[in-house]
Amino acid sequence: MGKRSVFSDTCGFSTTFDILLFLVMISIAAIILLPEIPGSTQVESALESKNQKQSSQTLFTLLNARVDEFGYVVAGDQMDAIAIPLNISNSSVYETGKKIIAGKEVRHKTFSDIAAENAATQWVIYHNGTTIKLNFLMTNYTNSLDSVMKTHLERQIGDRYSYNLTVMWRPFVNVPIGGGVSIGEPAPENAYTESTYITMPYRVGFTRKRVEAIIDNNFNNSKFGNLSSSFDALKKNATNRTAIEEEISSKIFDSINGTIDEAVDGIVDETLGPVIEDAKSTMIEQVNNLLPESDLMFSMEINNMINNMLDSVVSEVSGSASDKLKSYLKDAAKEEVREIADEEIKGLVTELADLYVNNAMTTAEIRDRILTDVFSRINISRAQITLSIWEKRR
Repeated sequence: MGKRSVFSDTCGFSTTFDILLFLVMISIAAIILLPEIPGSTQVESALESKNQKQSSQTLFTLLNARVDEFGYVVAGDQMDAIAIPLNISNSSVYETGKKIIAGKEVRHKTFSDIAAENAATQWVIYHNGTTIKLNFLMTNYTNSLDSVMKTHLERQIGDRYSYNLTVMWRPFVNVPIGGGVSIGEPAPENAYTESTYITMPYRVGFTRKRVEAIIDNNFNNSKFGNLSSSFDALKKNATNRTAIEEEISSKIFDSINGTIDEAVDGIVDETLGPVIEDAKSTMIEQVNNLLPESDLMFSMEINNMINNMLDSVVSEVSGSASDKLKSYLKDAAKEEVREIADEEIKGLVTELADLYVNNAMTTAEIRDRILTDVFSRINISRAQITLSIWEKRR
């Protein structure tokens, strides 16, 4: 057989050219059709990724950005209410004096720190169809925070995006008690949202070990003696299971209530209580230097606002403003938790009873499940911050 040049053998070139021609035709078609597919899944995905990245970067920048100067006036609105009838509200002397006496300045703090402090001192309660705002002495703080954050967001993204920034602190999970702020328009469903948690600016020593002690104390006072004997009764007296489960459910709620009581004591002592008591003492003593012969008027203004607000809901409690606040917060929080968690707790107890009776769970494991459930219902040390952005309508 004679030599055959590979270059003279063209049997495979026809197929190769067919493939190349096919690929070229697809490329040309793609170029022709490209202007017709801007709403395709790929393009929408790219835009979504871009906006999601923008929201993530903006939130990260906001949380870590430092505010060189931030100031507010405790009870500034109440002082202004007295100054207006005295015709001194527009006086530069009054404005300067107000800041000297009751003004607070914060330097070089991050937005997240300022937002957390604001939430911690607000205490807004949505209960029985009403809204109780306990932050009337700190409204100037909230307004200043709103202004500073809005200015920052407008500078960062305001020319391209609409936005909503929300900080929400709920010390008892899903219970409408706490504080927060919302800046911007309500976010539509198609907004790109980024959310994280910020740490609250205090140290309330509320540990799992402390909750464990509350649970043990409540079960030790049950009709069966303790947690282990309560569940043992399910095996010993199967015919009375409904009553035994009700007793266990009751002790779990007693544990939740005890947790709330101790948490409220710690939180009010750390946050709202000092703010109100300071306003009623230090500020009232000094205000006559700013508003001559009106210190009594200011004292009455502060006290009347506090007492009128609290007496309407806790008229039977005597004592300091902090005492009244604690009483109302405990009652409101426990009532809300009971409404939210009643069926959940009953379902949990039935599940645990089944597992224990069938030897699928030990009392030690049951105790840990109950501890986890009770402890999960408090979230006093952090607040949630959420940034939503969406394209501006042209």
